Amino acid sequence: MNPELPEPKRIPKRAIRSMSACESQAITTPVEDEDFLFAMEMNALIALPLVLKATIELGILEIMTECRPTAQLSPAQIASCLSAKNPQAPETLDRILRLLVSYSILSCTLAQDTEGNPLRLYGLGPKSKHFVRAHGTATFAAPLLLMLTDKIVTAGWFLLLPFFLMYSIVHLHHHMLYNHSFGYAVHSFQRFNEIFNNAMQSLTNVDMSKIVESYHGFDNVKTVVDVGGGVGVSLRILLSKHPHIHGINFDLPHVVKEAPPYPGIQHVAGDMTNYIPKADVILMKWIIHGSDDKLSVKLLKNCWEALPEKGKVVIMDAVLPEYPETDTVTRNAFLADMAVLNISPGGKDRTEREFKVLAHASDFDAPKLVCRAYNMWVVELHKRM
Repeated sequence: MNPELPEPKRIPKRAIRSMSACESQAITTPVEDEDFLFAMEMNALIALPLVLKATIELGILEIMTECRPTAQLSPAQIASCLSAKNPQAPETLDRILRLLVSYSILSCTLAQDTEGNPLRLYGLGPKSKHFVRAHGTATFAAPLLLMLTDKIVTAGWFLLLPFFLMYSIVHLHHHMLYNHSFGYAVHSFQRFNEIFNNAMQSLTNVDMSKIVESYHGFDNVKTVVDVGGGVGVSLRILLSKHPHIHGINFDLPHVVKEAPPYPGIQHVAGDMTNYIPKADVILMKWIIHGSDDKLSVKLLKNCWEALPEKGKVVIMDAVLPEYPETDTVTRNAFLADMAVLNISPGGKDRTEREFKVLAHASDFDAPKLVCRAYNMWVVELHKRM
């Protein structure tokens, strides 16, 4: 639905500055502001993903896209598109959307309504592209956000303190498994299973597509088995670049039965803790980080048994730095590790040194860090003969 787009009178930037609180009246220094307000922002930061979640679920970004990517809509126009019956909806939307503008997810133009009062008009911002659920795009952030902010996932955070103080990770795993938490939910709740699969597939579409553009580790291989490959998204992307490969999508029976047929891909049901099908290359994307050290070594030993003499394991996971720097890539890696802590008890993202320990314990040579796409590293393990 496209709302009518009147041309309200825009307010010049010079006039906007005169309407804002005067910075010369501040009695705190910029350094004091930065330190204090950083702490305040951390306290309230939970609001940002939850507000963005509501914006995505309401379809507000799609409304803006349908009206033209450069369109600027008033809160009342957006509320009209949503058929909101709450008379306070425009005011609430205004408060929500201006927060997203401050993080560059949306853009804003200040205009005047018919009575001469300030009127904020909103549109897509420079950082909105990964959150717009438009057809045919490579968006990934919206499905991932909906998974990470689902009640099933967020409930786990409230168990962190008591179980950290009182129980081992085994007890935590047992409790979460039998109290409708993540591990139980993925296999039992149809609603969340769909959310989880959408998140994994959307993220794979982005990072796997980027990796196959530059990584040449699949160039001369005949067979690749994707361990825990879900419905085969990674293999479909891989075969689009390397159609000569025979792909084996290996996952649990209830998973592969939902996988659609695809030329060159064989769907095989099984349990990676028991065996892994033989192949020239074994792909393990987001598998090792979901396992503790003992299980990781067991899985890698199963890989060793399935590989030929010159075969290799290709791990795609985050690789953490030893020192916690403050750059975007490092912060993102540590945040991802926290998500693993909550979602997969016993699992963790690892440093290069920790990957080396796993490799040697399972009879592989030292890991080779080949390349990084976003926060995803390609790590090769070659058999030690």
